[in-house]
Amino acid sequence: MLKETRKHPRVRYDIISILLPIVVVSLLFTIISIAPFGSRNLLISDLSTQYLQFFAELRRQLIHLSFSSYSFLISIGDSLIPVYAYYLLSPFNLIVIFFDPSQLPIAIDLIIWAKIILCSISMSTFLGHKYQRYDFMAICGGLAYGLCGFVSMYFYDLMWLDSLILLPIMIYGLEKLYNQNKVWLYVFGLTAIIMTNYYMGYIICIFSMIYFVYLMIRNQPNKMTFTLYLKSQVNRIGRFLWYSGLSGMLAAVVLIPTAISMMSTGKKDIHFRNFILKGTFGPSFTVNLGFGGNDFAGRLFHNPSMFTGSVFIILGIVYFFSKVVSSRDKQASAFLLGSIFFGMWLLPLNTIWHLFQRPAGFPFRMVFLFSFALIMVAYEGYLKGIFKETRVVIFSAVALGVAISVGYIWANIFGKRLTQFEFSTPQLSVNNFVYVLAMGFLILTVVAIVSLTKHKPSSRGVLSGILIFELMMNFFVATMDAPFVNQQQFEKRYQQSEQAIRHVCHLKGTQNKFYRLLIMDQPYRNIYQVPYSGYNDSLLFKNHGISSYSSTLNSHTHHVLASLGFSSRNIRRIDMLGGSVITNHLFGIKYYYVIGKHSQKLLVRKNAAQLGFMTNNQIKHVTYKRDQIFNNLNALVQAEAGNKGRYLYRPTITKYKQTVVRSNYHYEMQLHANTSGPHYIYIPKVRLYHVAIWVNGAKLSNTYSGLGTEIMPIGYLLKGQTSTIRIQSTKPLYTVPKVVMGIDLKKFESVVAQSKNHQFELKDARDVDKHGGHFRGTVQVSKKDRTLLMSFPYDKGWKLSVDGRPHKVIKVADGLVGAELSPGKHHLAFNYHIRGLGVGMLTSILGMALLVISEWWRGRRPASVKHLH
Repeated sequence: MLKETRKHPRVRYDIISILLPIVVVSLLFTIISIAPFGSRNLLISDLSTQYLQFFAELRRQLIHLSFSSYSFLISIGDSLIPVYAYYLLSPFNLIVIFFDPSQLPIAIDLIIWAKIILCSISMSTFLGHKYQRYDFMAICGGLAYGLCGFVSMYFYDLMWLDSLILLPIMIYGLEKLYNQNKVWLYVFGLTAIIMTNYYMGYIICIFSMIYFVYLMIRNQPNKMTFTLYLKSQVNRIGRFLWYSGLSGMLAAVVLIPTAISMMSTGKKDIHFRNFILKGTFGPSFTVNLGFGGNDFAGRLFHNPSMFTGSVFIILGIVYFFSKVVSSRDKQASAFLLGSIFFGMWLLPLNTIWHLFQRPAGFPFRMVFLFSFALIMVAYEGYLKGIFKETRVVIFSAVALGVAISVGYIWANIFGKRLTQFEFSTPQLSVNNFVYVLAMGFLILTVVAIVSLTKHKPSSRGVLSGILIFELMMNFFVATMDAPFVNQQQFEKRYQQSEQAIRHVCHLKGTQNKFYRLLIMDQPYRNIYQVPYSGYNDSLLFKNHGISSYSSTLNSHTHHVLASLGFSSRNIRRIDMLGGSVITNHLFGIKYYYVIGKHSQKLLVRKNAAQLGFMTNNQIKHVTYKRDQIFNNLNALVQAEAGNKGRYLYRPTITKYKQTVVRSNYHYEMQLHANTSGPHYIYIPKVRLYHVAIWVNGAKLSNTYSGLGTEIMPIGYLLKGQTSTIRIQSTKPLYTVPKVVMGIDLKKFESVVAQSKNHQFELKDARDVDKHGGHFRGTVQVSKKDRTLLMSFPYDKGWKLSVDGRPHKVIKVADGLVGAELSPGKHHLAFNYHIRGLGVGMLTSILGMALLVISEWWRGRRPASVKHLH
């Protein structure tokens, strides 16, 4: 390993700090067999359900140089602005243009590979520059940071990794701002963090304030009271706040439009329960002070991933007991680490730090800040010679071992293995074999530290080797049960699916028309080892669908679709399951394509409308009631028809029986149909994975046994027909037997017939995939039905012109776009405007102007004034 020498220590340091992470991370990917170093790709968790699809859309737009602000490939339509801002602004993403769609997983793998390496290099560079010592421990610190617990658990949320790369740069800039009054590096670092991912930008802005206070505490003279010291630091505080504010202004071109767009999502809601005064984790958190404390199964709910290598955790403890470290430095470091720790542990602080929202999985997203601070403090202690205090080192290692042991004991007693689809257990049961290994690594680390103080030449290499092996093992445990996908199989299935779907999308009946296509692609879904819903596959295969899964999902989309029977697990997801003949008509779902292993089947719905159609003015007053799906569907048809008629009929229950056998609830009912038409079953407030349903002895498809609840078709029944439904569930179903409803198909089709001649005829329908924010068309308006209903979510960004004149856009059907029109034929043009973009650009320009003026003004001041503190 590197030794500090008089001759060119910096050059050797830089070379090793670059090459070692490349070797270690490449070796790690090779061991796990990740492409291009192996046969598998990283399509796990959100990488398979979000990033792959978003990257496919980004690649398409980059290649065609056509950046649309709106897309009809995201569910029934949604703004792309929050998707860009949250997922796609990393410059690393440009790599996708060099890969075919079937090879996008390899591009994703390489992006993650490069980001992890750069995290390590960035941290090593920071430690070397901050302390002006280019020592092997600084390189170890970079590796510990690049492969810390946060990275091991969350690397598949790759848009967060840019912030880890930029954090050391920003903090070094903050140090230079504080100590030398140099501003550019801090402003650049903070602005870049905010712009690449505003969410992490917010988290790190809080940390920058904590770090500034840390610097103040550290530099406070011993004989000066804090009040007097605070008054003497007014200029420094003002300078920090001023340039932090300017950084926010520079990023406003992204922040303001994104903030406005995010107000259209369910993320805007603040819940009081997230601010209750309580802790977020218990004594078992100390498991994560050793390697392997968290695994892939517990990625959604677990204790904070604090592991950074035994050597740095031991040194972090020694730092606070060492005699060579001043009490002032200990106070400052205790404030720094304590603020992050209590920010994670205390629920109100945790909620505030997570942008006033409780994380929906992947908790403690700021834990990398703790790793950063701990490594920095430990390295500083190392440079001061705390290694030499052998007794304190041994004591600290023993204390750490006891703490880890307590965590394992607590987890063994109170922990519970997370069962499939149950997300209420905060701590998974632990692997006790990993505990034995963790203790072994702890002992080896202490021996290596003690040997290092005796100046044994091999000690540096041994200590580095132990750390590297620990970090790799921690990453391996974190991904050990991950359901990786075979890359060759993915490429084959993707190409087959893309070809089949492209054929359907170009059918003769779809030319210059806008219809939606729902796809059940079983061979493609089967390449994944876990249940796969294909939420965002419409982006991947370029077809108009219904499903979507994103933190940026429009709240109107979710409200309308969930209220009309489509499956929804939470505010971020909507599935294609749950449609009916009514929603097929409303949303233009003309095609349902089933792709099997050896056959393909295309179902065509004759009553599907196009992108929009004229309805009665009553549609403006429709409101949906929660869990009353059938009433909502009936109200929708009434509003389209302009009457108070009845279109859905509940069958008469002639027999009903309920039994409980071995903790399973059995329901059996015989029903007598009161109308001729399709019948549906809907069981609200349950997740259907534990529910099985038989209709006349035939079991409903397992497709419906998902994580949400939705309308399920039980077949076409004639009036007077008798059927038997049997339901089995592991939980009681309180709404049975009021769960079945039939649609009077004849009456419904008479309503549909009224709108056939009053459809919105889209012009240049294929262009809407490239430029979803701008489209035109015509519509014929009758004297009776004068309210236009468009089947995409209401958004204030939409502007409408009718016959060349601006026209008001209104909300109809409790969440869709509409407009009131006069009788006759009209030419309509819809244009989506990015709200806040103009204000954001002006704010960023103003921020740049103020930054330049500030630097010009500072440059004019006398040198004696510039360096006053």
